[in-house]
Amino acid sequence: MLPLLLPFLSGCDEPAPAPEPRRVVVLISWDTTRADALGCYADTNHWGAQLPAHLHPQPATPVADQLAAGGVRFKWAFASAPTTLSSHTTLFSGQDQYGHRVVRNGYPVPEDVPLLTEQLQDAGWQTIGVVGSSALEASMGLSRGFSVYADPGEQQEGGMYMRNASDVTPRALAAVDARTDRDSDLFLFVHYYDPHTPWFTAPAALVSKMAVPGYSGTVDGSMQSIARLTQARHTGKMLIDDVRQARALYLAQVAWVDQQTGALIKGLSDRGLTEDALVVMFSDHGESLDEHARYPYSHGPDVDLMNVQVPLIMRGTGSLALTRGAVVERPVRLQDVGSTLLELLEPESPSLGTGEFLGPLWIGQDMPPIPIFAEATKPIPGESTQAWNNLPFERSVIFGGGMLVKNPIAGEGATLYAMSAGQPAASNPELATRLEFLLDGWSASAPAYRSVEMSSDTEAALRSLGYLDDDEAPEDAGEDGADAP
Repeated sequence: MLPLLLPFLSGCDEPAPAPEPRRVVVLISWDTTRADALGCYADTNHWGAQLPAHLHPQPATPVADQLAAGGVRFKWAFASAPTTLSSHTTLFSGQDQYGHRVVRNGYPVPEDVPLLTEQLQDAGWQTIGVVGSSALEASMGLSRGFSVYADPGEQQEGGMYMRNASDVTPRALAAVDARTDRDSDLFLFVHYYDPHTPWFTAPAALVSKMAVPGYSGTVDGSMQSIARLTQARHTGKMLIDDVRQARALYLAQVAWVDQQTGALIKGLSDRGLTEDALVVMFSDHGESLDEHARYPYSHGPDVDLMNVQVPLIMRGTGSLALTRGAVVERPVRLQDVGSTLLELLEPESPSLGTGEFLGPLWIGQDMPPIPIFAEATKPIPGESTQAWNNLPFERSVIFGGGMLVKNPIAGEGATLYAMSAGQPAASNPELATRLEFLLDGWSASAPAYRSVEMSSDTEAALRSLGYLDDDEAPEDAGEDGADAP
């Protein structure tokens, strides 16, 4: 475990190397990490609705928790799409998918969409990106504005187009060391893919520590074992220890990324790069972990809280210091993050997309609430070819303390939930009517259908990562909750 007595994390007065005269921003992405996979998000925990309290999974994220304790934690932050490329593009463009038109992975960012890194580069920033998955490969366009952008390249870990966090961290530090411009402000984007299935990169010692005591079943984090779990969920034959072990393996992956995030911050601190710095940690989307009968271990087909609520933490020092220990209750969007960064760093630059500046929130000022929309990006066989690709899929809106979810492709009506831990059903016909009106209006603003031609390399990478192997759910999947363990 990484020692946590780092000046940046703990706020102690230990001697540190003299800082170089620049600002440093570190944007850290944990792929496929639901907010309640972090210990500091216990107040929005959706885990274990079917389990007694003593069997609830326990996150192990001390680095993220200390970042939150010393900075700003956004209690309710939301992605607009549960897919990697689209969600990251939302952050970097300040627009949702209707503005940037990235349907899902494999659809490159259109060249007419301005990006945060382009504007920072124009303002003189050194911009470095190191990503852990080919879902964000350079050819997808998110690399625009980076002076250095290192994607995984050819097949890596386990035959997949991804890199272990233990490889991403030293690659990021090596890229920092290799930069030729040491007098400019530095923007570093680091993407960790490990929480995404299959769950196989965390060290054995960490997995053993997180695993169900005495577990002797077949859940090992491989895609084969996850497929068996899915079938068991469909047929109502899921075993409680299998459920617990799957969640433990997922949390081990998140804990592994937490450790590597600490190693990254320590490496930057050792280089004197955290004295005038801002660290922003977020995730692109969450993950279903047995909550849904139709798609029990997945992301893409659903936009419930566990799929679109994401962690968002900001911690600053020096000229980039923020309020310490602030918890923002008002819901925000990933769409607001890039706009907020640009306002903080280069306020004279042109505005970024339609995101909001979130600064007033962490100093206790009120901002008017706005509707927050999300739409699913799967199942791919059901997409529209006559209008925006994702229009037939599940979609949701959050506003007024409620969350309305609608699934046209399943023929389901709109369902209202309270926006609180566990996403309990709510009964408020007036609010439901208002939210459905807002959601239908957002859907009506969708762009036209977008086609794409993928290169053979991109297709091979996405297929390796599981993004092009999306079948319809079996007919006997049943209703959600009917076969819960």
